[in-house]
Amino acid sequence: MKTLFALVVALLPIWANAAALPVHLDLRPPFPRVLLQAPTIERIAPGVEYGYYELSTESGPISVHVVAVNLKDPDVRVGTVLANDVLGPDPETVTSMARRTGAMAGINGDYFDIGRTNHPTNIVVRDGMLIRTPRKRYALAILRNGTAQFAEFSFSGSVQIGTQTFPLGGIDTLPTTGDLMTLITPAFGSVAIDSEDTLIPLQPLSSAPFGTYRVSGNGSNEPQQSAGYYLALSAQTSAAYPSARPQPGDAITVTGAIAPIPLENISSAIGGGPLILHDGRWFDDPDGPRGGAFDHRIPSSGAALEPDGTLLLIEVDGRQPERSIGLTRPQFAALMVALGATDGMALDGGGSSEIAVHLPGEPDANLVSSPSDGMQRRVADGLFVYDTAPVGAAASIVSDPQTIRALPGARVPLRLATVDANDHPVSTQFTVEAMVDPAMLGSIVDGRFVAAQAGSGVIRLRAGDLTGSIPVTVDASPARVTIFPANPNVDPHQSIALHVRAFDANGYELTLPQRLRWSASSGAIDDAGTFTAEDRNADVSVQLGSETAMVRVTVGSHEEALGLGERVRFLTFPGGGPGAATPDLSCASCIRLQFALGPQERAAYAVLEQQLPAGTIGVSFDLQDDGSGALLRIALRNADDEQFLVTATALDTPGQRRVVVHFGHGMLRPARLVGFYVIGTAATAQPRGEIVIGDIRAIVAGEEHP
Repeated sequence: MKTLFALVVALLPIWANAAALPVHLDLRPPFPRVLLQAPTIERIAPGVEYGYYELSTESGPISVHVVAVNLKDPDVRVGTVLANDVLGPDPETVTSMARRTGAMAGINGDYFDIGRTNHPTNIVVRDGMLIRTPRKRYALAILRNGTAQFAEFSFSGSVQIGTQTFPLGGIDTLPTTGDLMTLITPAFGSVAIDSEDTLIPLQPLSSAPFGTYRVSGNGSNEPQQSAGYYLALSAQTSAAYPSARPQPGDAITVTGAIAPIPLENISSAIGGGPLILHDGRWFDDPDGPRGGAFDHRIPSSGAALEPDGTLLLIEVDGRQPERSIGLTRPQFAALMVALGATDGMALDGGGSSEIAVHLPGEPDANLVSSPSDGMQRRVADGLFVYDTAPVGAAASIVSDPQTIRALPGARVPLRLATVDANDHPVSTQFTVEAMVDPAMLGSIVDGRFVAAQAGSGVIRLRAGDLTGSIPVTVDASPARVTIFPANPNVDPHQSIALHVRAFDANGYELTLPQRLRWSASSGAIDDAGTFTAEDRNADVSVQLGSETAMVRVTVGSHEEALGLGERVRFLTFPGGGPGAATPDLSCASCIRLQFALGPQERAAYAVLEQQLPAGTIGVSFDLQDDGSGALLRIALRNADDEQFLVTATALDTPGQRRVVVHFGHGMLRPARLVGFYVIGTAATAQPRGEIVIGDIRAIVAGEEHP
């Protein structure tokens, strides 16, 4: 007992700072039934853990990334980061923000005005300063007392000009309907205004944003102005309240407050929504973005709180059938419960979902999630975790990977480093030496473990007096093998790269040899998986140990006309905007889409709801381009009624042309063409025009059969 007590006392300092993640997730409906779960959990800093859960479910694979943060740990800080340190207009990837600010981990944040101002749409508090005022939607506040809270914030403010006081509509927002004026600070970035509004330059005389300012010049209606302090007056203010327009040299006083949590209690806050979990139960928040794609499985990001105050930053990959299918919001809430949370909120999802982590021994944070766009999307802001503990002497050896699971012939790169007691990389005078035990498992060659024979053991590590080990398992054969893409298609005599994932009996992914045993019923395939087609379809297989996987590669494609009839209808987002979508008399299947995008209309749709032939891999159509500068996109749904959005072309070349759009191999085959729509871009935020789309055809994999 004395020895056991001593061991417990020795571990207490680590446990006291831990933000422990569960090794097993007790996932309940509506989460799909879990067949296997393969967790990997590691501490990345005092009070901070990173967990990766690879789940095999009856609906498909689901990849979950979680960072658990003990907010009460004195060496942990959580803060909001803006893209390039301003609200807009240039977004930034989560990885870039993490590296630029030295973060241990970070997740994408609020929804943002993508392609236009690129500003986040809800409250931003950074280092205790209110950067952007809130909207009626939930946000996460990190408090100065080491706790966190979800709340729907409101703002009230005023501007005193001479002896008169006027209501202030917001901080770092432009006046909208009902606003008399707003305050703009340098955090807004460059300012683009409507010609009816006026910007009056200010010079701060005290703390900002709340304090006294001197009017430093005459007002301007120029559409684009550089970053700075301004009083933004709406057109109705100038017309109805001439006295509200201060003159050069005047002093004005700005006051304001947020509720329900006073600003002085908040260190950071970031918008999101909806709230999806409250008191341990699904919460149907009426104020968050909902409907449409949000009702289906999507890549998901969110934040959640455990009863002890632990903060969870959660990202779930999606829209990648071979890797992760994503979650619905009720399923996301069920995941939060399984992780130990009682309250949780969604952050921006879809292609914006991404999370970066600084793993022990690595020089910087790296992306650990798999973005559904195939690359990181640049976003407006994010929530980041920082380690403020001092750097000490080398205390242990760390490795990436922590555990090796491989097939014979696999070559696994080893990243070895010495770290202090707080997991900071520190150098020593000793080189880390590695030895495989037992030696029959494999060898260390040029910094890689080369797997030889099946079995289990360790790689023993030593650097001076420091020691460590890496558990190793070499499996003779995997339990499961998949080839992706799942529905490959290639033109005759062209090539496509096929890839393989293999898993052990517990659901963990195995590292594979670089060269595999492929075979094809026609065409040719090399040992790296590059298949070159002949003129007909091929069955391609790969053998790993005693397991074989097969996929049908369709060769060539054909087009099938889509007859649209009179079914086209028009809608906008938000609803009720100007424009029209009607059949065009110039041809039997032509659509004329008229649009007038602006502050109250972000997208205009020609809705078709046209069923697509089985095996559709793209669409082609004639386009009468108006040169408006808008972006033309295609909305699609698959057999599970999940929506996908594909960019077709920019409307930047006036005249008639043929547009061909292939959907890509990573996407589930679409079952329905929802329609076409236009949105603005950062360069053309409010385009107006009309286009004609005609002769719409589905591109279908395989040759046409009579």
